Amino acid sequence: MRALCLQNAHPVIDSGRPTPTPQSGQALVRPLLVLISQADIHACRTPDHAGILGHQFVGIVESATNQALVGKRVVADVNITDPDSAFAKRGLGHHEPQRKILGLRNHDGCLGDLFIIPERNLAIVPDQIHNEQAVFATQLAAAIHVSRIQRIQGKTFVTVLGGDLSALLCAQVMSTLNTSVRMLTGRADRLELCAKWGIKHRHLGEVGRRADQDIVISTMTEPGSLSTALQMARPRGAIILQSHPIASIQDQSLTSEDLKRLIEGELKLYGSRCGQVTDGLTALQSGRIDLSGLITKRVKFNDVLAGFRASIEPEHIGVLVQMT
Repeated sequence: MRALCLQNAHPVIDSGRPTPTPQSGQALVRPLLVLISQADIHACRTPDHAGILGHQFVGIVESATNQALVGKRVVADVNITDPDSAFAKRGLGHHEPQRKILGLRNHDGCLGDLFIIPERNLAIVPDQIHNEQAVFATQLAAAIHVSRIQRIQGKTFVTVLGGDLSALLCAQVMSTLNTSVRMLTGRADRLELCAKWGIKHRHLGEVGRRADQDIVISTMTEPGSLSTALQMARPRGAIILQSHPIASIQDQSLTSEDLKRLIEGELKLYGSRCGQVTDGLTALQSGRIDLSGLITKRVKFNDVLAGFRASIEPEHIGVLVQMT
């Protein structure tokens, strides 16, 4: 079968990849659409990463131990954990140190003609949700998870920093909970999307750093972005980082003044990743999330390498791979 594999830190299309054989409790899935994310791009830059890429998909179950799944459209929780582990039993399966992650850690991904995944990870897509909506379920679930890190409702000043897909979905989710939420970015096209959605927005370069924000949610990975968030948060305020991948914020170079703000301001600093994919489907089913304008490029699988190159360019938001 065809698959996009990472070999010697380079993505290549392998047309002779063996067809995977599912074991008991595993489903064989044929992906229909795959959304390229920044985590996929980061995987390509990780020297010791290998295997088939891709983790955000909507597909059809070809075979499964549970026959009720066969023929169903599905999305999935990308974290593959041992349900009997101590972490899983405490509701912390997404934090299990030995977990596998579809296409990202020790488990082949979905950018192939077929792939396998545990049946317990699958969620059936409701009929009213189209494929080009369902493929966003994982990313949307992550945005919803951010909204639960700190209570958004009732806060006077909530800011979302960033202009990528994560930021745009966070801004939509947060604005359904609190109309005072605003998005700050340096990209005019992203501001236009916020205007269309009725979300408060301003150009990042026009906003002061007044230390008055109750909550700052940052998806930015550029050097200095964490410093910007620290300058905006009020004393005892909260900063939530949803940067993907986390390795890209290692060069933030916090100054002594930044650390002073963090300590003396008694700021709360949170990280956030993933979410429950069923929450993403529920949000899509509600009709409150507008995905128009978020897919900026579509490619066939044979052109998937061009899709990866496009994903690196800042003008693109979501790059979609059509597998069939």
